Amino acid sequence: MKTTVALLVLVACAHSANLPSSFKKCNRSSPEPAKCYLEAASDGLPQLTKAYPEVNLPNFEPMEITELRIAAGSQSVVNVEQIFRDCKLFGLSKLHFDELNFDFDEKVLSASGLIPEIDKRCQYEFNGKILLLPMVGTGPSTIVLKNIKFTYRSEFEVVEKKNKHFMKFGTTTLSLDPESVSYNFENLFNGDKQLGDNMNKVLNENHLEVFSDVRKGYEAGLAIVLKQVLSNMFAKVSIEEGFD
Repeated sequence: MKTTVALLVLVACAHSANLPSSFKKCNRSSPEPAKCYLEAASDGLPQLTKAYPEVNLPNFEPMEITELRIAAGSQSVVNVEQIFRDCKLFGLSKLHFDELNFDFDEKVLSASGLIPEIDKRCQYEFNGKILLLPMVGTGPSTIVLKNIKFTYRSEFEVVEKKNKHFMKFGTTTLSLDPESVSYNFENLFNGDKQLGDNMNKVLNENHLEVFSDVRKGYEAGLAIVLKQVLSNMFAKVSIEEGFD
């Protein structure tokens, strides 16, 4: 399954920057650094209702994604490439961390927790089949995931620039386990309201089965988004600035 993402991000430059004064800093040599990382992330995330261009952090409310393409599912439930454009994701700033740790020995960032809700609003383009039924249309869409348990892992390498050290993120994985998913696609079947309403009803009656078939595509897409955000931020914020 192939997933492609184009994210609206701020371009990183070579000069290092300081963390905003409202962001909590942690010393990786402290007795309990993981506790500090968790507190810092939990305190900082709600502040991302605006952009911080000095450290390449975008606004998380909403998070804007130019394009998201999710391939057909693996179990033939969703036999259509999902193309979403001009997306806005609401709810990421309300994410709750249970665990978060930067392991500088293993060079891994790991986290787990709960996202109460992700509200994804995009322009969609479909031409295929879902649950063996034709699914054709273009227009506005809303997909809402509720009570999503997640685990996240991203490997990084340390790069030295001008006597400072920066994290460069590589292989990233994300798992998403929502309690429920709701779908609303407007203008299905060239605006045929009856057919469109019936299709939305079928999708919502089978919401977990539908999502399960394309789960890996959504996980890969959001993992790419988070990796890009982290890469841009830590291309500006050195390890010395953020963790010493």
